Amino acid sequence: MTDRDTPHPVELCLQRTLERTEDYVRREPTKAVAAAMGAGLLLKLLPTRSMVRPITTLAVVLLPPALLGLGLIKAFELCFQPDTVKPKAPPKLP
Repeated sequence: MTDRDTPHPVELCLQRTLERTEDYVRREPTKAVAAAMGAGLLLKLLPTRSMVRPITTLAVVLLPPALLGLGLIKAFELCFQPDTVKPKAPPKLP
């Protein structure tokens, strides 16, 4: 049995949740439709523009310094990593 044959725990949880949702929709179709409409209405009424704009602005402001910091860290790692190439031995004189 390979690693891909065994499902990941997250996949199992998602699969179980989907099965439970399908069972609920089959047992209570009216309540399921009402819940879906309520969730849609709630999402429609949320002030998405007022939520997305500050998050985008924050990301645009913080992304360049974060990338610069990650680049510096990587540069230091490359500069200070031990050399893996062995130095060549001087040629033997006859």
